[in-house]
Amino acid sequence: MTASDATARGPGVQHAGRTGAATAYARTRDGALTLDYALSRFSPSRPPHLDAVSTRYLRRQFELELACPRHNRVWVPDQDRGYVAGWVVKEEGGQSTVALQTGDEMRIVDSDLLTRVNPPNFDGAADIADLTYLNEASVVHNLRVRYQKGEIYTYSGLFLVAVNPYRSLPIYTPQVVEAYKGTRRDQNAPHVYAVAEKAWQNMLHQRDQSQSVLVTGESGAGKTENTKKVIQYLAAIAADPLPSSSSFDLLARQAHADSTLSPSLSSSSFSSRAGKKKLGQLEQQILEANPILEAFGNAQTVKNNNSSRFGKFVRIFFNGAGAIAGANIDWYLLEKSRVTSRSVDERSFHVFFQLLRGADPDLLGEWGLGLEAFGAHFAAYLAHSRLDVDGMDDRQEWKTLTRALDTVGFDDTEQFALFRVIAAILHLGQVSTAVAGSSSSSSAHLNSHAALEKAAFLLGVTPDSLQNALLRPKVKAGREWVTQARSREQVVDELAALSKTLYEKNFGQLVDRINRSLGEGTFANPAGKKTFIGVLDIAGFEIFDTNGFEQLCINLTNEKLQQFFNHHMFVLEQEEYAREDIKWDYVNFGHELQPTIDLIEGTNPMGVLACLDDASIMPKATDKSVTEKLDQLAGAKPPAPQFSKYSSSRLEQGFTVQHYAGKVEYRTEGWLEKNRDPLNDNITSLLAQSADAHIASLFSEYADAGPLAVVPEASGPRTRVRKGAFRTVGQRHKEQLAVLMSQLNETQPHFVRCIVPNLRKSPAEIDVPLVLDQLRCNGVLEGIRIARLGYPNRLAFSEFRRRFELLAPAGAIPKGFVDGAQACSTILSHLQLDAHTYRLGLTKVFFKAGILAELEERRDDCLTGIITNLQASARRFIVRRQAVKILHREQAIRTLQRNARIYAKLRAWPWWPLFQRIRPLLAAARTDDELRRKESELVEAKKRAEAEERERERLLALQSEYEQAQSELTQALHAERALAAEREALLKQSKERETRLQAEVRHLETALDAAKAEALDLKRQRDRSERELQRIAASDVAPPSPTKSSTLQGLSTRELPLRPMQENRPVHSTPASPAAQNIGVKTETPYGTGYGGVHASRST
Repeated sequence: MTASDATARGPGVQHAGRTGAATAYARTRDGALTLDYALSRFSPSRPPHLDAVSTRYLRRQFELELACPRHNRVWVPDQDRGYVAGWVVKEEGGQSTVALQTGDEMRIVDSDLLTRVNPPNFDGAADIADLTYLNEASVVHNLRVRYQKGEIYTYSGLFLVAVNPYRSLPIYTPQVVEAYKGTRRDQNAPHVYAVAEKAWQNMLHQRDQSQSVLVTGESGAGKTENTKKVIQYLAAIAADPLPSSSSFDLLARQAHADSTLSPSLSSSSFSSRAGKKKLGQLEQQILEANPILEAFGNAQTVKNNNSSRFGKFVRIFFNGAGAIAGANIDWYLLEKSRVTSRSVDERSFHVFFQLLRGADPDLLGEWGLGLEAFGAHFAAYLAHSRLDVDGMDDRQEWKTLTRALDTVGFDDTEQFALFRVIAAILHLGQVSTAVAGSSSSSSAHLNSHAALEKAAFLLGVTPDSLQNALLRPKVKAGREWVTQARSREQVVDELAALSKTLYEKNFGQLVDRINRSLGEGTFANPAGKKTFIGVLDIAGFEIFDTNGFEQLCINLTNEKLQQFFNHHMFVLEQEEYAREDIKWDYVNFGHELQPTIDLIEGTNPMGVLACLDDASIMPKATDKSVTEKLDQLAGAKPPAPQFSKYSSSRLEQGFTVQHYAGKVEYRTEGWLEKNRDPLNDNITSLLAQSADAHIASLFSEYADAGPLAVVPEASGPRTRVRKGAFRTVGQRHKEQLAVLMSQLNETQPHFVRCIVPNLRKSPAEIDVPLVLDQLRCNGVLEGIRIARLGYPNRLAFSEFRRRFELLAPAGAIPKGFVDGAQACSTILSHLQLDAHTYRLGLTKVFFKAGILAELEERRDDCLTGIITNLQASARRFIVRRQAVKILHREQAIRTLQRNARIYAKLRAWPWWPLFQRIRPLLAAARTDDELRRKESELVEAKKRAEAEERERERLLALQSEYEQAQSELTQALHAERALAAEREALLKQSKERETRLQAEVRHLETALDAAKAEALDLKRQRDRSERELQRIAASDVAPPSPTKSSTLQGLSTRELPLRPMQENRPVHSTPASPAAQNIGVKTETPYGTGYGGVHASRST
């Protein structure tokens, strides 16, 4: 079939892909592509008249597609362009002949190097994990398709990939924030707001589970901007107590600068352009902390005009209602070396230029920073590098900085102290030295005493003490203190070390002060644990031509973060398989990276950092000896497992480490010095005793140290050795990293990977090799590799049945209700797939990578046949309808002709003119009849309206009567209720009195029972006494015997308590009541307690 034949068959089909963009492709009855499709496919914006060259080119592409089946489309590796699409023309002997899509070129390539192209409906997929062919070329192609459409965000399974647009995009407006608020991830297009919303929702639903958002990428990839967007979104939706809509006014004020991730645009704070009354004070302070940290921690680099030269972990704490309760900022790896040196095309930290260009001239003059002191080239530390940044106004940024400091809570004294340190550093850079003698090792002296005096003034010390600490420090040699003269190189190094230390400590105290203002809130969940959302902004993996100690620390951090990601990713996959009851062997891919981590930070056997720390305390250790020791450990028999990732370098001082992102060759020159981070103890002790409180607080740890430096050997390093105080840079970084990983392990993480599309900062342009390198370093391809080992593609039963039921034979699935799992199993059995390539879960079907693409191709082939038949039927229907129209047209023509002939005859008829004149009069008569009918209807309507008005007045009067009656009833009801309440109170009082009287009766009854019992006892005692008296009386007749006399005496003694009552002595007690006298109630007498009833009996 020729191209013209294919074209003659008519237009093709519009097939909607997963992303919603229509992908046009059309095929003939035999499945061949039409020429119209080929032209639109390869040149969608071609001019109306193509020249001969372009026509031949497009026709060549069309002929290639006609000749090659669709499933033969492959990606061919290309050194310059990364990958190029093409078609496999021939395969032979492990090699394939490929026709490139870009032209007439044919290449012979090893078949193992070719990777499959996804079907067209997967172009621009919102989630890379949905691609059926997961390979590097497909991933970068998908990113390129989306990026060129302005879609800079793309999901890749668990994380979000963000490509720097280098232009303004209207995707951060209040309307966009509102669209993502309270929604699921799959309800909107990929966006960093969706990640923040997911973290916030998880934090609300799981009160004991904190969240984290990890933002990583190269310099210039947009990490800082994406971090700000996350914090801004959280501040907008969690503002308390104002409604969230008012917070959007802040978002609306970002305007042009904040609507892009481009670092070349203004990075001024989200909140600085908004009314501060819209957010709470705490939210405002959190947002205003950004411009402060950017001024002191960001700088212009080759790749980025506002590059963060430190890492930070911002934790935002929330209360039980989801409102922000506080925040805390941790910082890592500040590039303090930028203070004293940097590349020619870069400049130092922003705050230096903002201070010099924006501060009050009087203040600058007081500090000796006026233009007359620095001239056009500024200070020595700022010279020989860039002074200006495109699109950044240092004067305006100074105003933003001071306004932010005011908002966060820095008073004038604190701000003065911060900038005073910056001024002192600039003056330290102006101090120049010279050699006293001819030898290079001769002692040094100062050429610029004025600069030293200004620096000493700003540091709060005397110029002489500072000069002595620099030129002639005191060191301890044995038991004696000696003065050591320093060479010019040593003094220059000391000045640089002091400047860097001042800046680092000033930055650290700045962050501490911000944290004190932000606080962490008072909220804690029932378990006593604070819930937060942490946002990590840290440099990504780095592989440069020359990699040093800084790259080792950064790459160790990324290695541990990648291990954290691998473990988390696989845990979620495992949970998904467990929920779907799929049997699969558990493999923790986080363990794959452990040997590399142990190689760097291990202690048994010693790793790289341990070897550095060991050498840092050895006087004669050198960088070369560290490298030799590592080579020796790697050559041990048998070698430790972690040294399988180590290999010796071709360099004299260096080694190579196999990271997850690739092999990195490190040069070890200067590592010991960087790890020790040495500083003259004379200087630290001097600054600890500074008259300036801020300077003294920076060096408070050295307050009681004194000059504890040790005399170094001739070939040894300079270092301070204070017991319990010396910590190497490597040790500090390991400790910070351990704390960070501990915090992250307690959170549910969310990942954002930022990508630099090109180095020219050109919008809509993708540098494929550059992006591929970043995808490897960011772990995107590592995540894809892990996904390929499992079942990355999955569809719900209903979706699978909807898409692929047409591939099963007719009648394979019975009509009526059929269980989803059973229907999918029946379809899969007819598709004849290998059993290991898919798994049936409880609600989904899981596929190995690439299987779903094969099913899509089968479905496309089936649909092609169905649609072709449908097109044939449609054409047949159209032709028949056109034939019917032709017949109707012929019949209409004949009817018109017949009517024309009749009209001609009528015009010749004599009565026809009379009819023409009478016809208008007939119309007037009909109009009069219609008018009379309308008038009668109007009269009837007026009568009905009057009757309805009378009825309305009657009803209103009746309503007034009812309302009056209701009012009277209401008043009567209120009176009855008041009377009822009064009677209720009386009844309550009566019941209370009755209860009280009953209690008194019960008490008297109890007393009566007790009195009766006691009276009975007394009666019995009286009876015994009477009998005893009678017996004694009887014995008185006879002479008393000694025994009886003693007995009588004993009885008299025992009866003593009764005698006062038996004698007629007066009783001065209060008479008992009649009732007590009758029943023997207990009464008080002068002789004790008695009972009235008993005495009465005795008297009788």
